[in-house]
Parts: sequence; structure tokens; C-alpha cells
Amino acid sequence: MADWGVSVYLGGPDVPARLPGYLDEAAARGAREVFTSLHIPEVPLREAAAQLGDLTAEAGRRGLAVVADIAPRALAELGARPEDLSPLRRLGLAGLRLDYGFEPETIAAFTRNPEGLRIVLNASTADPEFLARVMAAGANPERLEACHNYYPRPETGLSRESLLRSSRYFKQYGLRVAAFIAGTRAKRGPIGAGLPTLEEHRYAEPGRAAAELLGTGVVDAVLFGDPWATPEELARVGEVVAAEGRLLRVRLVPGLDDFQRSILLDRPHQNRPDAAAAVLRSTASRAYAAQGPAIAPFNTVARPVGAVTIDNQGYLRYSGELQVALVDLPADPRVNVVAHVVPEDIPLLPLIGPGQSFVFRTSV
Repeated sequence: MADWGVSVYLGGPDVPARLPGYLDEAAARGAREVFTSLHIPEVPLREAAAQLGDLTAEAGRRGLAVVADIAPRALAELGARPEDLSPLRRLGLAGLRLDYGFEPETIAAFTRNPEGLRIVLNASTADPEFLARVMAAGANPERLEACHNYYPRPETGLSRESLLRSSRYFKQYGLRVAAFIAGTRAKRGPIGAGLPTLEEHRYAEPGRAAAELLGTGVVDAVLFGDPWATPEELARVGEVVAAEGRLLRVRLVPGLDDFQRSILLDRPHQNRPDAAAAVLRSTASRAYAAQGPAIAPFNTVARPVGAVTIDNQGYLRYSGELQVALVDLPADPRVNVVAHVVPEDIPLLPLIGPGQSFVFRTSV
């Protein structure tokens, strides 16, 4: 099952006041993780460390795990060593994301820590040879995972091809991979241009970015790179992740009757395993529709990409089948157009593959 989380950056004077409410909202929407960093150049380690205990305590009360980005110098200053990570566990951390400077043998030793800390590699920079050395040094794969970088400077984020290539190195070992999405309002300084993994997501709506990352098949978790995501952003990403990235927002056609609305909204759908080229076909909709009244012709107009349709009684045994148009299709007197996927979610349609489930939610 996919996971998601938020980022909190320590050292700012507003962090203590904003933290409880923010974590309440994130946890209520299904977040499971908090990312933070202990080596941001603009924030001295002592300032970040002073607030770390409060962060882990507040997160722990809400069932959220805190993972901290850390470099060798910060590790040493906090009193930890490769053979003894207990000082970091006492600070309440659930995991460490290792930045530059750690040798494969050291990383392997980290994964054998008795405190149970998760060890997270940099998925954007580790190559197959480095990862093979980590595993050959006796790493415990049950404690090892990976997380991509975020990229504050515009034009420096990863391409989708790069993310796919590097993530596959880790998936070959069955390791969890996470990546970042940007917020749309609160942007972390000093650049203030968003903190995504993919450059194409720098200004993307967070729900769409999350869905596209999960749709790659190589990303298991998404994290807001920017701090203080809005309640609306948290709610949207929570919904998307709960649907494994396959949540489609739709606008209903005026005058739609309650029975067709029920076919559309009251249960999840599943694309047929023998997926069609022109449409998504819901496997169970016909059986559900057969339990109700006959479906009369209604709004039998042209079907542009994203049109959601239900076959009416004119299509005989196909009556009740729900489809989503993947290409522009002409009007058919046997096919009712009942809703339209919102334009922002049209790019998500190709991500729904054979046998995969999808759900609809109405959008204003």
C-alpha cells in the first residue's frame, strides 16, 4: 500500500506554534511520516537539534514516524557512531536518510542497528555498483530503503526517465522508494521555487504529482518537500494515495438521475484485464446496473477524452457498462455521457492499466 508524508524544517521561530495543528491535519488525512533535515546550510545544527525532540514527541503522539536527513558531521555531533545509533533513537527518530559521505560498509553496519532505525539511501545518486557494495557488506534489507532528492533550484529536478532508471536499482532488491512533491503555496526558502523530485512537478498540483509518481510503479511513497502544505493540499494527496494514485475527479452532467449517479460514485471500479485501446471499461458496473431499473437514453452526445459514459438499454446486454473515453469518440444513441473528468486529471487516465482499480469523486 502506498504511503505519504510531510516535511517539517527545524530552527524557525514559528515551528513550535504551528507544529501541533499541522501534524493533526496531516495525520487526520492519513499521513504516516514526517521528513526533516539536520544539515540545512541556512540552519545551524544546534538550532535544528533543539527543536527535534519536540518534533518527534508531537509526531509520535499522532502515530507519525520521523526520518531525518543527516550527514557524517551531524551524526558525530549528536553523539552517534556507526556501531551505536542509540543517541538518535533516544531523540525519537524512526529513521535516517544518509546524505553524502557514508561508505557502503558503514551503511551496511547502520542497517544492523539494534534500535530498529530505518536506513534510507539517496535514490537519486546511488548507482548499481554502490548499492551492490552495500548489500555485499551484509546490509539488512528489512531496514533499508531509498528516498529521492528534492531540488530547490528551478531547472535542476530529475527527468521522469532518470527517476525510473535509478528507482529500478532499488526495486530489484525489493526496497521501498519515496519521492517528493512540491506545495503550491508555502515554499521553503531561500529560493522559494518548490521542492519536487521531478522538474515537471515544480508547479504541478500536488494530487496530480502524487498520482503520477505512484503511477510509475517504482515509487511507493510521496512526501511534501515544501513545509506547511494547506489543508486542501493535505486532503487531496491523502485521497489520491488512498486510491493508489487512481482517483479521478469528475463533474456530473446536469439532470443525471440517482441510479446512474450511484453506478458512477457508490463503489470502486476496475479496468478490465483485457484493457481496451479507446476506453477504460469498468468490470463490475453492468452486474450492478442489472439490479436496478432499465437505463433510458440520456445525453447521448459526443464523447471527448475524459467523458464518463454508461451504456443505455439500446446497447442490450452491455446496458449499464461504465466507461471512460481515452480518445475522442463520436456520439452514440446507445451511450449516455454522465460526467467528465476534470481537465487537471486527464493526464492520469493512461496510468490506469489492465486490471487496476479506480474511483471517482465529484468536483465543484
